[in-house]
Amino acid sequence: MVKIWFSSWIEKASEHRKAGTTLYELGLYRDSISRLYYATFSLMVAVCGKPPGGGWKHKGILKPFLHWLYKIGNPLSAEELSLLKEFYEKRRRADYTTKGITSEAIKEYINLTNRLFEVIDDNRKNNS
Repeated sequence: MVKIWFSSWIEKASEHRKAGTTLYELGLYRDSISRLYYATFSLMVAVCGKPPGGGWKHKGILKPFLHWLYKIGNPLSAEELSLLKEFYEKRRRADYTTKGITSEAIKEYINLTNRLFEVIDDNRKNNS
């Protein structure tokens, strides 16, 4: 049951990542950051499992995910952790304001999202 949960959320995260990178390539940066955020959120859900109390809240899942990262030795850099911690607010600004997002900022989040996929995949390989 846990494997089904994990793999279905990883698949969802992969779809969001593909959408985010495609939107980036089309120059649709606000929509790109939103899809990349949801890729990362889906990765966090995959790792953290079923939520206590019904559904994961966007701000509520970060703490259990950070706990998991530290439990596996925190393979992220300080810069990556900082980007992860501000990702939710970056996505909210993109979705609910007209402020622009630069191409460089999107590249940072594409890299972060890809890095999280690597960390999760490396951890899965090391524990199988």
